[in-house]
Amino acid sequence: MSIQENVKKVVAWLIEEGYASSQRELAARLGYRESSFSQILNGHVPVSDKFLGRLKNLDGRIDIGWVKTGYGEMIDGNRVEVAPVSETDEEFVTENTTGARFFRRGGRLFMTVRHVPYAAYGQFANEADSLEASADEWSEETYEVDRVGHGHYLSFEVKGDSMDTGTRQSFEAGDRVLVRELGRTHWRDQIRFRDYPYWVVVFGSSVLLKQIIAQDIEHGILTFHSLNPSPEYADFCLSEDEIRSLYYVIRKKPKEIFF
Repeated sequence: MSIQENVKKVVAWLIEEGYASSQRELAARLGYRESSFSQILNGHVPVSDKFLGRLKNLDGRIDIGWVKTGYGEMIDGNRVEVAPVSETDEEFVTENTTGARFFRRGGRLFMTVRHVPYAAYGQFANEADSLEASADEWSEETYEVDRVGHGHYLSFEVKGDSMDTGTRQSFEAGDRVLVRELGRTHWRDQIRFRDYPYWVVVFGSSVLLKQIIAQDIEHGILTFHSLNPSPEYADFCLSEDEIRSLYYVIRKKPKEIFF
């Protein structure tokens, strides 16, 4: 028996024992998307020790040695304890209705969201026709957060220098931002751009990271501003009818620097 076949037996046993009602539910409980979970079971992705550890955390009687080698028994009735979670282990918390996954690591809460394959430019340079793509084209990004959130969250990478002033508050090319969508039904209310000044706005074929500095509620017009004072980055206005999506920035993850 291969390790994948042994894992499949463990998965079937966990479902029979009532840990989940389906493979999809079990995948979510273990902190995986159903597609990623299926790839592991079908041998397209190697079975990692991290994955095996999550199985054992569900039921400490699972003999990981048997899973790896096939020797011994799948379930050891003498083992009832669950291995403690170390500082580096992940504990799955929940997945919201739009696919954002939450987990704890070392007592801190993290969120994993879809990372959009179109950059948030600081200028009119993007040629994306849609923010929808097949699942294989999306990667993922993880951010530390304060609490479990509901709503539609995404991650973007910053391009260009229109929002870069060289300060910690600005946005440098390569930074990544966690954003939450503001539904169109809320645009007619006073947008909280003083609480959330930075936004990713999608219109036409552009995906821009900008600061909202004014809202004309009567005429449905928003004014966008670049932090870079260069004349080429002048303020501009968009009507609500021109805007396809609005996302407010919750958190920035600075780009990694290697020495």
